[in-house]
Amino acid sequence: MNRPLRILFVVQHGALLRFALLIPALAERGHEIHIAFPPGGDWKAAPPSDPPQRTLDLLAELQARFPSITYGPIPSRPAGGWGSTAWLVRGLADLAHNAHPRYTGAGVLRRRTRQRVLGKLEKSREFEPLGRQLALREGRRLAKRTDAERSARMLRVAAALEEAVPSSPEVDRFVGELAPDAVVVTGTFRHVSSEVEVLKSARRLGIPAGIFVTSWDNLTNKGSLKFVPERVFVWNEVQARDAVELHRIPRERVVLTGAHVFDEWFERQPTRTREELLSELGLDPTQPYLVYLCSSSNVARPGEVEFVRSWVQALRSSSDERLRRINVVVRPHPNAPDRPTDLGHDNVVVWPPEGAYPVAASARDDFFDTLWHSAAVVGINTTAMIEAAILGKSVLTVRVPEFAQETTLHFHYLLNENGGFLHVASDLDEHLRQLAGVLDEDYAGAERRRAFVEAFVRPRGLDRPAAPISAEEIEALAELPVRNGTRPGTLVLRGVLSIDAGLNAVHNRSR
Repeated sequence: MNRPLRILFVVQHGALLRFALLIPALAERGHEIHIAFPPGGDWKAAPPSDPPQRTLDLLAELQARFPSITYGPIPSRPAGGWGSTAWLVRGLADLAHNAHPRYTGAGVLRRRTRQRVLGKLEKSREFEPLGRQLALREGRRLAKRTDAERSARMLRVAAALEEAVPSSPEVDRFVGELAPDAVVVTGTFRHVSSEVEVLKSARRLGIPAGIFVTSWDNLTNKGSLKFVPERVFVWNEVQARDAVELHRIPRERVVLTGAHVFDEWFERQPTRTREELLSELGLDPTQPYLVYLCSSSNVARPGEVEFVRSWVQALRSSSDERLRRINVVVRPHPNAPDRPTDLGHDNVVVWPPEGAYPVAASARDDFFDTLWHSAAVVGINTTAMIEAAILGKSVLTVRVPEFAQETTLHFHYLLNENGGFLHVASDLDEHLRQLAGVLDEDYAGAERRRAFVEAFVRPRGLDRPAAPISAEEIEALAELPVRNGTRPGTLVLRGVLSIDAGLNAVHNRSR
């Protein structure tokens, strides 16, 4: 790529940190990047123009380094009219995605989708009555039980309906005025994602577009991608298979880049010694320490606090003297409202007490140093387990029925039988035996961790950072042709849908 590009980069406020290495990699190559925040998402109480403080801090840091980076909100497609019709189509696609038999045991995921889609359909007065009743009837069938045939049929119908929904004039103007060379979105997997509107406008305007997978669970634990762009960028072959099998993306449009979000973990060095860290935390510097990584509220919920208490008590009651004396650092997840406090034992600390997003440099240093100097890492189901594996740490978990780790499909990526590295125990007694074993030495585990990191995090080479690879692939995206034809029958279907859109417009004006 010999010419500077203008790139429209769409990302939810809360996910911006995951692109704090990729966006600079693009800017360093001379490209202009406009970071655009879509409506809705994790901060529904705040408008897109009012990001949380940690996002504003990161934006200020990026703009200080690269004046070519700008940011702002994406306009909403108004409720009523085509906006409400599009919402119904995307909600049914998400319900159909989770109705496949692969989600039979994933009750938490299915309930979450039902709540976010059917919950609105059942309570909102936004939709005209006939379309609402038809969508509710089919949605309830999809949510009731898994059914491969029903899932596949509705996904085909939803795809045809999505193509028939015209692009949003508001978003068309927004994208047209920016005139980007390429559009990259990061959240179409979200339930009823508004980012689909940006992809539709890009196609209408002849601009090549791609979807970047944000995290390791995006293709399995959320909704349908809902749109087939010119490219879908994934971390590894596992996600490539998920994109094809779960989201019906043609394999030739899927590109492996590695996980740029983890690049920093391959290069960083600690900012203090183990003794300095333990002294700062008030722990015994003569003893090693374990780190317990708390999970997000979506995974572990309030019961994790009690589990941590039981876990610490089991350590202190162990027949192994090392486990009775070992230091423990419990790291709360910043988005979990219930956090451990005083755990009632010496040489056990909760740090930082309120949790911390690793956005500021000091917070990133604290997080990295905590894992780097640890003897082993324990958790339920969290991305930080992968970060610990990159640093060569033994990582352990305990199956806890109320947390239902194995009902989340991405948890299976970490299991030994799937090429993972995780030491999994069925109860605390087995877990303590595993802990004692890894404290002695974990040669076999070390090889499993290395193989996993190479395959899952850096499939294009352990020595190749993923952010520059991703930047190169975005440059290649900008050169791709855009196929903008309509399928036979799309205009007829659009005419049928326009009746629902018209009724929605009248219904909303009369409320």
